Amino acid sequence: MCPLRFNSYQKEQSYASANDSQLNCKRQGCRFFGRKMDQNLIDQIRRANDIVDVIQGYIPLKRVGSNYRGLCPFHNDSRPSLYVSQSKQIFKCFACGKAGNVIGFVADFEKLTFIEAVKKLALRAGIKVPEYEKTKVVNTKREQLLSVYKSAAEFFTSSLFAFGKDVLDYLKKRSFSPETAKELQLGYALNSEKALLNHLLKEGYSVSLLKDSGLFGNYSGGLTDLFKDRLMFPIHNSLGEVIAFGGRILEHKEGVGKYINSPGTELYTKGKELYGLFKTKYNINKAGTAIVCEGYFDFLRLYENGFTNSVASLGTALTEDQISLLARFCNRVIMLYDGDSAGIKAAVRAGILCLSRGMEVLIANLPAEEDPDSLILKQGKKAMQEVVDKSIPLISFLATDARPEQPTAERIELILDALRVLKDRIKQELLIKDVSEAFGISEGALINKLHRSSSLAVPSQSTEKIIPQNESFEERNILVLALKDYESYKLLASELDLSYFNNKRYRQVYNFLITQNLKSEPWEPAALLDNIENNEIKEGLAELLFEDLQQMCFEDCLTGLRIRKVQRDLEEMDRAISKDPKNLELLKEKEKLAIKYRQMTRKVVNKVLY
Repeated sequence: MCPLRFNSYQKEQSYASANDSQLNCKRQGCRFFGRKMDQNLIDQIRRANDIVDVIQGYIPLKRVGSNYRGLCPFHNDSRPSLYVSQSKQIFKCFACGKAGNVIGFVADFEKLTFIEAVKKLALRAGIKVPEYEKTKVVNTKREQLLSVYKSAAEFFTSSLFAFGKDVLDYLKKRSFSPETAKELQLGYALNSEKALLNHLLKEGYSVSLLKDSGLFGNYSGGLTDLFKDRLMFPIHNSLGEVIAFGGRILEHKEGVGKYINSPGTELYTKGKELYGLFKTKYNINKAGTAIVCEGYFDFLRLYENGFTNSVASLGTALTEDQISLLARFCNRVIMLYDGDSAGIKAAVRAGILCLSRGMEVLIANLPAEEDPDSLILKQGKKAMQEVVDKSIPLISFLATDARPEQPTAERIELILDALRVLKDRIKQELLIKDVSEAFGISEGALINKLHRSSSLAVPSQSTEKIIPQNESFEERNILVLALKDYESYKLLASELDLSYFNNKRYRQVYNFLITQNLKSEPWEPAALLDNIENNEIKEGLAELLFEDLQQMCFEDCLTGLRIRKVQRDLEEMDRAISKDPKNLELLKEKEKLAIKYRQMTRKVVNKVLY
């Protein structure tokens, strides 16, 4: 991080918080992990990627006046709170506060570093990015573990095609092609106690790092491979990085589990990832719909047969974390779980969680004895497409699916659970009418039972507000105007130190601006948001850049700001005098300040009257 050049007018440092100095490097370039990229190239890449076009590739946007608006993917947004300015090439969520330019959006959405996001956008725009020098040392524990898992995945894959004839035959018997195995990086863990261990040690990884990887057990004081003689499924995060494994035995063995999964590590937490998402996220986003199945083979079968907007939940219990991850890419899910009672119940419970996230939920009704893998294998792709096409909304499914093992009372309770999490009250009332007709129960009885657990009823509406009520509008408005006009900015920087800004956020933004050495030529709003590490500053600056105060007078704002500063000085002086009432110097200073205050306010009154 580059050292800051504090100007002489920043003499009252006591007014600045510790965060005020947490700014990033100057605009001559950016350095990350030993790599330096020219700022001119970054600017070129940013300008070549229109922010509206890029964001629309991730979430739907609707034009509202001069801006665009959509559901924010960075929080549980039930109403459109994300605004995108095409003219300024910036975005801002007025609910959670997330803000930035096109590079920042891609980095946050894809969980990329700044440089990774720049390279991704360069590829999109067809701009060649030269290779920059990389550090030879991997600095973080996470990076080290990622390197271990990448090496392990490559070892398993090479072992599959070199020594895994039985495994390849097994896949062939189940009608999976070698191409699918290669594309999804399936592998084979050799029937050996230390095959992987010895390989990774030869690669130069330390024993202590391998102990922390979760890939080994510790027996009799020595490490041994956790996975032995198993078909290996690498589990990727949404970026395509291998972070865990699942291993399946080929033949049933007494006392041996069919599956072994990686334990929790710094990279992997069970219930936070979705199998296959790294391959299907773009198709999911394009379709606006995700097909959710249960396991590895279900996903493989769906993917191989063209259902490339699918993911697997890695178990029957879909978690809130997995739903939040999925909601970044779509707002509609089709639950395609096994057709038996356990599968249906799991699909319904998962569906209710999705409803609470504001997603549309449909249930695909498979025959009781089938799962996605078996249905496609027996009846083909067409039969599965019919099942998907006939998926029905969750509540309608509960109202019509009269299975003997599911009593009516249980179905009604599930329906009420689903209704309670609906955010749309009108939709809630309409569905109550449908349920009333389906079961022959009065609407009043359903409503009473629905609201009996009022704490579980419709989630409370957000109390988010765009503008805090206690803000200093003079401080806010003068910053807005200074961002629009260089002469105003120059006047502000020359006249005011940080003590004029009482609002913490605006003081931080002002501190940032006066340390940027802005030039007289017009600056790009999007360029100002590059590489700001402090989120408060980034969010505050983006909010100000969205403002449009064409009719406000800069001088009026400046005068108001000066008067407020004198008022605060007078209050501070009164407190000092109360502690030392006989101090003549203080009394004289107060009198001078009071005269200055009266003169300033008189000018304002005269301007208004005359």
